[in-house]
Amino acid sequence: MSLFTALVRPIALVWLASVARASLDLSRPSGVPQVHADGADADRILLVADGPSVGHGQLSHELGLAGHLARQLSWLTGRGADIDIIAEGNMTAAGCLAVLAAVDLSRFDALVLTIGANEALSLSSVGAWRGHLSDLLDHIENSAYGLHTFVIGVPSSTSRIHFPRPLARIVDRQVVLLNRVTAEVCDGRPAVSLLPFDPPLSISGDRNSSKSFDSWASLIAPSMRERLDFASGQPRVIQASDEAARQQALDDLSVLDTDPEARIDLVMTLARNLFGTSGAAVTFIDHERAWVKSALGMDVLDEPRIGAFCDMTIRNAEIFVVEDTALDPRFRHHPSVTGHGRVRFYAGYPLEAPDGRRVGALCVVDTMPRSFSKGEAALLRTLTLRVQEQLWLPRSGDRP
Repeated sequence: MSLFTALVRPIALVWLASVARASLDLSRPSGVPQVHADGADADRILLVADGPSVGHGQLSHELGLAGHLARQLSWLTGRGADIDIIAEGNMTAAGCLAVLAAVDLSRFDALVLTIGANEALSLSSVGAWRGHLSDLLDHIENSAYGLHTFVIGVPSSTSRIHFPRPLARIVDRQVVLLNRVTAEVCDGRPAVSLLPFDPPLSISGDRNSSKSFDSWASLIAPSMRERLDFASGQPRVIQASDEAARQQALDDLSVLDTDPEARIDLVMTLARNLFGTSGAAVTFIDHERAWVKSALGMDVLDEPRIGAFCDMTIRNAEIFVVEDTALDPRFRHHPSVTGHGRVRFYAGYPLEAPDGRRVGALCVVDTMPRSFSKGEAALLRTLTLRVQEQLWLPRSGDRP
């Protein structure tokens, strides 16, 4: 760090602290830090963000960067998009590494990093940035084979915070240095893409408007499309399941052996009517049993986990379809196929706990074989997400 930077840095920190205090008055997104865009074969993305990317000024993540990015990616790819959000206003590269150490990165197809603004605004050491960013990317590459990381370039100060002009020039000089180092660190890493990012200030001057977040997403999404299209065409690497952690995630939902709930039963009615099937159900895999929470047009009976349709469904983070069970060697001798139920068609989508572990499934079944289109797969995913949202909400009688 130069002597000049060392002298100016305390001033920048004071200004940054005053801006941080002012931002406390802005609304923040509430609810589960996750957004979804309609479509089948959803791309699963983790967004790790700092500063305004948290969604300052918005009451919902749908109106922040994540929501706009999910919708634009879905429009560009023709697939769904699920984006999990880890966002802290004071996030740094070092802090990001500490946070991601506790995250199962193998669940995602892509990781988007929008960090570096805090290092720029505080005039942090460029050498420290190089070391922390290198450590972060090394950790990501070693934790999840095949995961592609998109590093968003650090934007100029004027696109993030209103600085006095002399101080803004100093910060922007720091931005140039950080981006230069970022390019050097990313170079030679096939699983990392650097996306230059310098959004213009919105016409209204409001950096925290939903329109601004939409313009940010429009700069990021097109560069992600090609890589996500490539990943979508590749077989997904199936990671060994941590069964103990999966079971704990299910137990934490406090849903097992509970009474029927109208909010879940209503979705079952919608599912059966929309698809025109003979039955629909929500089932959870609990230890060695498949427990039915809600069912319509089907027997509400527990069954062994081994060989259960639901157990097959939770093995992957995508739809599972058997168009004719009598022709599938995995199921043609299953009691639900040969017995009273005569299930000849099955389509299920996995239900997840808040930590992303797959704990159950929403399914539709029929007594006749049938095909299942991409549009129907997208609709089944939407209904599953509806049930998932309900499961994550507190139940009546639960204490806050």
